[in-house]
Amino acid sequence: MRRIGFVAFFMGLSVLGSTGASSFPDRPIILINPYAAGGPADLLARSIAEGIGSVLGGTVAVENRPGAGTAVGAAAATRAKPDGYTLFIGGAPSHIVAPALLKDAKFDGIKDFAPVATVADLPNVLVVPIDRPYKSVQELVAAAKNAPDKMTFASVGVGSIPQFLGLMLQEQAGIRLVHVPYGGAAPALTDLLAGRIDLAFLNLPAVIGQVRSNKLRVLAVAGATRTESLPDVPTMAEAGYRGVEMSTWYGISAPAKAPPDIIARLDAAIAQVLKSEALRRKLASQGAEVLYKNANDYAAFLQSEANRMLPLIAAAGMRGSQ
Repeated sequence: MRRIGFVAFFMGLSVLGSTGASSFPDRPIILINPYAAGGPADLLARSIAEGIGSVLGGTVAVENRPGAGTAVGAAAATRAKPDGYTLFIGGAPSHIVAPALLKDAKFDGIKDFAPVATVADLPNVLVVPIDRPYKSVQELVAAAKNAPDKMTFASVGVGSIPQFLGLMLQEQAGIRLVHVPYGGAAPALTDLLAGRIDLAFLNLPAVIGQVRSNKLRVLAVAGATRTESLPDVPTMAEAGYRGVEMSTWYGISAPAKAPPDIIARLDAAIAQVLKSEALRRKLASQGAEVLYKNANDYAAFLQSEANRMLPLIAAAGMRGSQ
């Protein structure tokens, strides 16, 4: 009789485990966005959240938690209960750069998260004010060589992807530029448009409006391939500077130790969302592109990005600098 009781108990656990994902979600899901409302990341987060909610038959609410270079939102996500009801949308800045730069980081950008799926890629482009004389990367490099330590390049902060791209260009082209960090894309863009900054690598959604209104010129795309939004613009490799390549990607994660069946259900939902032609067109209109990697591929991709970026951070003397 006692043995039958044990069998019944474990059978009950099995049933509970198998029905957990099927009943998910039975309450609203929170998607933490470590960026302020209104920017490209926020528009992306809200589009993805709406899609996931529609597929799962529930509600996914975006919660903006900006601050400390994405560390505030990332740390909050890692402290949440790992039940699938708190998700996080992040990228290299939150998973790799912030933990490396912060002296007292409260989280590990890889170990403290369970990757679910990547969702989008925002190509970074090399832009200059429209009144600058150079029409190509080669012409810009020639001008920089004639004026060492005179030309300025903007970034969206110390340790940001635009800074890494500027450093890569310096190394590949053998030039010396002056780095000017800003607190975000908006102030960097303001000074670039005013001519107070000579060049910048910024993600395409942040500048696409100014490019279309003929206020900025795109010299190259810092990605492996040309972007659908600007098919005639060459990549940095095509312009002669192979290796100056880094995109701004975004992925969805849950806190570490989230149930595998819930991760699988969320992954499948995101895959379905990203098949939407309407979503693809919406992202394309903003200069973004769909990028889907499943949970396993996202985990491998995240580790490969860390392996690539951490040596750059160390070489630039930025590790533990904040």
